[in-house]
Amino acid sequence: MAFEKRIGLGFAVAIAASFAGSVLAADLTVKAPQPVAAFTPSDIHGFFDVSFGGDYITPRGVHVTGTGLTTQIATGLSADIYKNKNGFINKVSLYGGVWNDLWSEQNSPTVGSWKEFDWFIGGKVQFGQSWIADVQYVEFLFPAGGVSTQRNLQATLTYDDTSWGLPVQLKPYIRGWYQFSGPSNVLVGKNGDSGYVEFGATPTLDLTTRGIGVVLTAPTWVSVGPKDYWNRGVAGCGTIATPCATSNAGVFSTGLTATVPVTWIPSNFGKWAVRGGFQYYHLMNDSLLLAQTLTGTASSYATAKRDIVVGFAGLGFSF
Repeated sequence: MAFEKRIGLGFAVAIAASFAGSVLAADLTVKAPQPVAAFTPSDIHGFFDVSFGGDYITPRGVHVTGTGLTTQIATGLSADIYKNKNGFINKVSLYGGVWNDLWSEQNSPTVGSWKEFDWFIGGKVQFGQSWIADVQYVEFLFPAGGVSTQRNLQATLTYDDTSWGLPVQLKPYIRGWYQFSGPSNVLVGKNGDSGYVEFGATPTLDLTTRGIGVVLTAPTWVSVGPKDYWNRGVAGCGTIATPCATSNAGVFSTGLTATVPVTWIPSNFGKWAVRGGFQYYHLMNDSLLLAQTLTGTASSYATAKRDIVVGFAGLGFSF
């Protein structure tokens, strides 16, 4: 009842104020409405992404799983700690997050389908308007056990050619990868204290600017590194005792991803998008074929696949 009385009193006061306003309007100076402050983007950003595929191949060319369903979930936060559009240093950001890989056929008695857990922290600097330097520390952990933690450092330099105004942006980059410790990233390579270099680009065609609601990207890269990164002297490339050919080459990969922004979700709930596509891998190094016999994706070196296509679909949002 008290609530209803307050509502009634408020209504009466509003009517009185309206009447008085109409009587005195001629004697009052009319003020222009104050401009609404422009929206300032937040300095805190986040993302969530989930993808589904039939295979899991690492960027280094290890064919981890080839049956069942692979679900990969990534989430993280970043903070812009410095911004200056007109200076040489345009933005400095710190970020961190986690990544999980679930394999439907793992069937671990302790962790079920949970196959891999990665956590990462890093910093990113945008400079000269178009250059981005990104340094990231990342650890690979394996909840089911049997594999020790792998500790790695990744450094990437990217050039964003969007300002050129071309129909397709190439966005080339060079990436250095160094493994501090733990068992080899590629199973048969050197255990820690080694790494490789990746040369790549992400050709991008944004059709949303032409009224077509899709963005096409073609992630492409090739990796090279010391011979012992790929193989520390493990035999088996052929018959059991056959040594693997030593090579600096790693993997070549290219593909096509179509990303469709979800425009019907209000912007205050973040930017949502769905995507789908494929990624093709050509394993140049024979040791990556040998690694398949250890992951179980090949029963023998003779049955290992050098060329693999992985299809996927997913969705995510960022703010």
